[in-house]
Amino acid sequence: MSPSEIGSIIAMQGFAGLSLFSVLLLMALGLAIIFGQMGVINMAHGEFMTIGAYTIYVFTTTAATYFPAIAPYSFLIAILGAFCIAFVAGYLAEYLLIRHLYRRPLDTLLATWGLSLGMQQIFRSTFGAKEVSPVIPEWLLGSVKPTEAIDIPINGLFVMGLTVLVTATVFLMLFKSRWGLRVRATVANRMMSDAAGIHAKEVGRLACAN
Repeated sequence: MSPSEIGSIIAMQGFAGLSLFSVLLLMALGLAIIFGQMGVINMAHGEFMTIGAYTIYVFTTTAATYFPAIAPYSFLIAILGAFCIAFVAGYLAEYLLIRHLYRRPLDTLLATWGLSLGMQQIFRSTFGAKEVSPVIPEWLLGSVKPTEAIDIPINGLFVMGLTVLVTATVFLMLFKSRWGLRVRATVANRMMSDAAGIHAKEVGRLACAN
C-alpha cells in the first residue's frame, strides 16, 4: 500500500470520527445544560434524542408516501419538527416528573431511568424492534471527492454543519440573551437568583426541554 493510499484512508477515517464526534457533542450539550442548570442526571436523555429520530422517520416516510411533491424538502421540515416535538416532550417530563425531585439526585437518576425504560417500550411497541430509516433526499446522497482517492459523504458534512449551527446557537443563547443570563445566574446560585426575581423553576423547565 502506497503512502498516498494510507493518507487517504487516514483522512476518510478521520472524517468518520469527526462525524461521530458531532453527534456525541450534541448529546453532551444537552446533558451539560440539564445537569448544570438543575443538578439532574437525566438517564432518559438518549430517549429524547430518539424522539427526534423517530419524528424525522415519520415525517419523511409520510411525505414520500402521501406528499411526494414536498419529499425533497421533507427532511429539513422533519428536523424542525423533531426539535419542536422533543422540546414539548422534555417540557412535559420536567413538569410532570422531574420538578418534584429537585435536590434529590439519586431519586432523579432512578426516576429518569424508569422513564427511559418506559419510553423504550413505547418505541418498541409503536415502531417494532427492528431498525427503521428515514427517507434520505437525493441531495444528501453521494459524496464529495477532494481527491481521486478520498470520498467524503455528503450526509456526514451535513451532520457536521448542523452541529456547528446548533452549537453556535446554544452559545449565543447562553451568552448573548436574557434567557442565557438567567440560566447562568441560576447555575451559579439558585437561591440568590430566586431572590433577584428570576423564576428559577421556569428557567430550569426550559433548559430541560432544550
